[in-house]
Amino acid sequence: MKKLKIYFTSDLHGYVYPTDYIEKDKKNIGLLNIISNLQKDDNTLIIDGGDTIQGSPFTNFLSGYEFDVHPMADIMNFAGYDYVTLGNHDFNYGKDYLKKYINNLNGKCLCCNVTSDEINILPFDIKTLGNGLKVGIMGFTTDFINRWERKENIENITINDTFSSIKKYFDEVKKNSDVIIGVYHGGFEYDLETHTKLSDTKENIAYKICKELDFDILLTGHQHIAISGEYLHNTYIVQTPHNATKFIELNLEIGENKQITSSLNDIALNPNKEMYNKFLDIECKVQDWLDTPVGHLDTELHPSNHLDMALNGSDLANFINQIQLEESNADISCTSFSNVVKGFDKNVTVRDVIATYIYPNTLVMKKINKKYLKLYLERCASYFDTTSKDIKISESFLKPKVEHYNYDYFSNIHYTFDLTKEVGERVVSIKFKNEELKDDDTLCLVMNNYRASGAGGYEFLDECETIKEIMVEMPEVIINYFKNNKNVVVDKSRYLTIIK
Repeated sequence: MKKLKIYFTSDLHGYVYPTDYIEKDKKNIGLLNIISNLQKDDNTLIIDGGDTIQGSPFTNFLSGYEFDVHPMADIMNFAGYDYVTLGNHDFNYGKDYLKKYINNLNGKCLCCNVTSDEINILPFDIKTLGNGLKVGIMGFTTDFINRWERKENIENITINDTFSSIKKYFDEVKKNSDVIIGVYHGGFEYDLETHTKLSDTKENIAYKICKELDFDILLTGHQHIAISGEYLHNTYIVQTPHNATKFIELNLEIGENKQITSSLNDIALNPNKEMYNKFLDIECKVQDWLDTPVGHLDTELHPSNHLDMALNGSDLANFINQIQLEESNADISCTSFSNVVKGFDKNVTVRDVIATYIYPNTLVMKKINKKYLKLYLERCASYFDTTSKDIKISESFLKPKVEHYNYDYFSNIHYTFDLTKEVGERVVSIKFKNEELKDDDTLCLVMNNYRASGAGGYEFLDECETIKEIMVEMPEVIINYFKNNKNVVVDKSRYLTIIK
C-alpha cells in the first residue's frame, strides 16, 4: 500500500504573525503557527492555493518596502512547500512584487492558464514520491483576473480561459500519473448540498471541473469556504477558510482502491521561532506604522451589521464617499464594505484605515445616465430578500461565498427602493440636486476599480464610458484626505429611502 500526505493552505492573504484583528471571535493565527504543525517526509506534499501575498497589514507594508526576496517565499521555503498556484489578489501590487515571491520559491509555481516570460510558472508537474507513487499536480486560477486587475499589474502576463487550459494538459498528466491533483484558485458555482446553480459566470467553475474531468483530488480556494473533505462527482474536494486560520491535512492510501481522508485543522499558538525572529524587525516596523495617527473625526464611525447599514444608511459609507468625491470631483460616488469592517474612532490611525479598507483599490470615474444608474441600483436592491416576514439578505449575496462587498452605498443622489416590488422593479426614484433624474441626464460616478470592471453582477458598467482613472490606492487616498483636512466633519445625510 502506498500513501500520500498533503498539507494544504490557501487564501493566507499575507497573515504571517498572529494578530489581534478579530473576525467572528477568532484570531488570525498566522502562517508562522501553521508551519509549526507541518511534518514532512518523502511521501508528503505541502501545497498552497494562492492569494498569498496580499490582504494583511504586513503585506500592505511590504508593498512599499525595499527587499529582494519576499518574506513569504522565505517562510514557505523553510516550511518545505512543494507547490503553489496563483490567486487573483497575488497580482494586486504588480509584477515586480509578485516576482520577488514566485521567483524565489524553492518549490514550483503551477498555473496552466497563466504564462509570463518573467515569472517562473509551469502548467503542471509529475512528482515521484519516496514510495514510488507518481503524483500529477496541475495548478490553475480564475480567469476573472483579466476583468478585475489593473492593466499595468498584468502587463506581459497572459491569463487564459481556465477550463480550456486545464483540458489542454489534463490527458497528458493523467496518463503519466497514479494520482492526479488539481490546485485551483477558484470555487464552486453550484450549491454543494442542493446542487442548484448559484452563478452563470466563469469566475468559479470547480463544479464543472469535478463533473467533466476526473481529478482524484481538487484543492480549492478563493471563496473562503471551510470544506474539510467530501466527494463531488467522484473527485475529493477541500477548501480552507481565509487569513491563515486553519489548514487541511489530507491522507490518501492506494491499495486495491484509493481511500482518502482529511481534516480541517485548528492551529495552536506556537510560532516557528527561527522565522518569527527573522522577520520580527519588519513586523515591529509594521506595528509602529499601524499606530501612526492620521487625523481626527467629529464622530466615531463604527459599523453595525451589514443588513442594518444597507437598510438604514451608514455614516462610515458616507465618509468613504465623501473622500472619493473630493479626490475625484465627480458628481456622485459609491462604495462598498468588505465582509469584515473595523471602522474609525474619533482619533484615527493607519491601523484603522487598513482594517477598514483592506483592498488596494484605485478609483475610476465613469459617465453614467439614468438607464445604467437604474440598472446599478436595481442590482443593489436585489441584496434584500423579502420572501419572509422579516427582510433578510438575499442568498445570492451569501452563497456560495459571502459577498457583502457587492452591495454599494451611494452619496450625492437620493434614491428610493420599494421592497414590496419584485427584484428588477424596485428603484422607483432617483434624484440629483432634488430633481428627478431625466432619461438624457448624465452624471460622473466615481467608484473603485473592482466595481468599474463590472465585477459582482455589474457587467453593464462595461458599456459606460470611463472618464478618468486615479492611480492612487484607496488606503493612501484616505490617509491623504486626513492630512489635508485636520478636523473632519462627516456627512451624516441619508441618501436611500426604503419602502417596505
